[in-house]
Amino acid sequence: MITGRFGFKTHDVSDPENPVAMDTFLPPEIAEFGYWQDEDMELDTRRKLIIGALDPRHNDLDSAATGCPDPDGLAVRDVDCKSGFYVISYADPANLEQVGDFVSLPSGHTASCIQKCRYIWTGGPARRSDQNWLGTILGPDQPAPYVFDRLVGDGRPIWVTDLRNPARPRVSDEPIDIWRNDQYTDYSHDVDEDARGIAWVSGRGGIRGYATRGWHRDPYQNRVRRATPFDPILVAGGGVAGTAQPVMFMHNSGRPTDGSVRASGVARGDVLVGTEEEFTRPCEASGKIVLSDLSGSRGGEPAASSTLARPYRMPVLDTFHPFVDTPETANPALGCSAHYFEIERSMLGAAWYGQGLRLLDIGNARDVRQVGYYRVTGTDDATNPSSNSRDMAFHTDRRRGDLLYLFDMNRGVEILRLEGGVRAARRMQAVTAPSVRRDRLAAQPVGSLGGRASSAGAGAGFICPLFA
Repeated sequence: MITGRFGFKTHDVSDPENPVAMDTFLPPEIAEFGYWQDEDMELDTRRKLIIGALDPRHNDLDSAATGCPDPDGLAVRDVDCKSGFYVISYADPANLEQVGDFVSLPSGHTASCIQKCRYIWTGGPARRSDQNWLGTILGPDQPAPYVFDRLVGDGRPIWVTDLRNPARPRVSDEPIDIWRNDQYTDYSHDVDEDARGIAWVSGRGGIRGYATRGWHRDPYQNRVRRATPFDPILVAGGGVAGTAQPVMFMHNSGRPTDGSVRASGVARGDVLVGTEEEFTRPCEASGKIVLSDLSGSRGGEPAASSTLARPYRMPVLDTFHPFVDTPETANPALGCSAHYFEIERSMLGAAWYGQGLRLLDIGNARDVRQVGYYRVTGTDDATNPSSNSRDMAFHTDRRRGDLLYLFDMNRGVEILRLEGGVRAARRMQAVTAPSVRRDRLAAQPVGSLGGRASSAGAGAGFICPLFA
């Protein structure tokens, strides 16, 4: 199952090395190649449902009437540009069908499953023009203690949908994950629920973990109460130290709980992995992968009490960036930010925009090592473009070596074989990718929610950027 500007496509992967296309679905009201953006599609494998987020930067079929002509970074402010998610059945993968009506929400950049997709948490992108009730937006012209060149507060939090009956969803009246950025409500980007049922919300201001069931102490209310998906309780997380930029935008996260990722002096399950999306130039100042120590954040009090004047940041265990840690060199205009990743035991596979695929051994969270890479320097725009990778997935094949599916905006879906499999991560030697000083075919970021591309400053605040 893949998603893109085309909408949704199913493939038969009975032979995982040779997928066969089955069906394509584009909602009838969306123009051809106008679906935007559903960058983290969710699947309810029990009920055979696709949860497809719709960002306001989509292209409606009748754009003249709706005012949503293209994803140019401007439509995000328009109250007429709908957002939310679609529910699509793949019970027959050769015949995709929409279930019920479009679920309209005040947010819609990503839609993530909670409690096995019984509930959906939908967040982002930047604020609509009618959402000033969410609180103040701070900019570079603010007085101290605000001393940064990035906005704080310009984002939509999470809205919750009860999807136990997909044909009749029930949407929350009020958002959650508010006050996430040092007491300011900001951009909640993505949600990753761990094996213990804690929902980790990444966004501007850090990564915050919420309990959605059971009894816990609420640090905001100073009392023990029952957590629900509509009224979760902050139990850990907070701001992230060690990022490239002080106003960090944490894109997505993962918390390994099986003991494969450890750090000396840190309890099992207290290592949190997060991606910072950031396109500041030069290349080495772009977004990193950061491994944080959760120990001191438990109970949620540190994050709940964090302010601009007295900020709380989780201690950093280690970070990784190709041009800081290996080291490598590249055209400084390339896309040098980390993006989505997957963790399989002690191996982390990260899609890194213009830097392709990076395989990291994170078994020792205090000593992250690059043990593999796949990056293409293109020779031809049509037949062999350069890497511009957004996501990846592991496919276990213990007989022949695990497969890696790399989702690339320029190159499509690439299937790679990892000899020895992910279990060999700790035995692999550290490697450095060849340096590339110039790549004439490389996709270059030109704009986003943060504005047009620049070498620094507010305009460099890329959040899911547009590329030339």
